Amino acid sequence: DAAADAEVISLANEVLKNTGIKSIHLEINSIGCPECRKEYQKALKIYFTEHLDELCDTCRERLERNPMRILDCKSPICSKIAENAPKVTDYLCEECGEHFEKVKKYLTAEGINYTVNPNIVRGLDYYTRTVFEFISGDIGAQSTVCGGGRYDGLVRQMGGPDIPALGFAIGIERLMLLLENTGTEMPEAQKCELYIAPMGESAKLKAMEICAKLREDGFFVQTDISSKGLKAQMKYANKIGAKYSVILGDSELESGRAELKDMANSEKSEVALADLPAILKEKCGK
Repeated sequence: DAAADAEVISLANEVLKNTGIKSIHLEINSIGCPECRKEYQKALKIYFTEHLDELCDTCRERLERNPMRILDCKSPICSKIAENAPKVTDYLCEECGEHFEKVKKYLTAEGINYTVNPNIVRGLDYYTRTVFEFISGDIGAQSTVCGGGRYDGLVRQMGGPDIPALGFAIGIERLMLLLENTGTEMPEAQKCELYIAPMGESAKLKAMEICAKLREDGFFVQTDISSKGLKAQMKYANKIGAKYSVILGDSELESGRAELKDMANSEKSEVALADLPAILKEKCGK
C-alpha cells in the first residue's frame, strides 16, 4: 500500500530530524513497475543515442544495458544532457500513477514537505515505484544523506515469492560531516550502566544471561567476550565509563549474591543477583 511508502519515509524523516539538523529536504520520484520502464527505457535510448558522441565512456556502455543509469551520472556533461531527457513520471501506467499520487497525499497529511525530482532513479531492476532521497546543500557535491525506496522485485529476484519491500540507508560518514558543517552537536554516546566481569566459563554463561535480561529492561550492560583477566576487565570498565560493575566468580554463582561497585567512588554493596534490575533502576533513575 502507498501508506507504507509514506510511513517508511516518515521514519527516515524522524531519524534525521532527531539529530537536530535543519538543512535537509526530501526529494521523491516514482520509477514505476517493470512494464512502465520498458517504454521509458525505449524513450531514453532514443534520446541519448542522439547525444552518443557527447556521453562519457561509462554512459555509452549504460545506454545498451540500462539507460536510466545515465540520469544518475555525476559527469557535468552527462548531467546537462540528462536535464532534457524524457521524464519517467510521464511514462507511468495508471496503477503506478495512482500509487504515486497517494504517496504524495499521505506525505502531505503527515506534514512532510517534499519536492518531486524526476531524475532520482535506481539502476537495480528490483526497485519499483517510490524512490526518495534526503538532500543537504551543506556537504558539497555528495549531497544525499539518506536514500531509499520500494523494491518489490528483490525477494523474487533472489528466488523467493513476490513480497513487497521498502527500506532506506543513511550514510553515516555524510551524516557526521553534515553535523560538523552545520555546527550541530553530536548526540552523546550512551554510557554503560553496568559492566559484569565473569571469572570462568560458568560465570560467563551467567553473565550473558543477566545481560540479556537487563537489556530487555532497557539497561546498557556489557560483559567480557574475549576471556580477559580480572585486572584487564576492570581497566576496560573504567575506560568505557561504566557506572557500576559486578564481579562474578564461583562463590557468587553459588550464593546468588555479588558486590555492586560504584565506579566513581569505589563504594561497594552486596546485592542479590536477582535484584539487579530493581537496584539499577533506582540508582540510574530509570
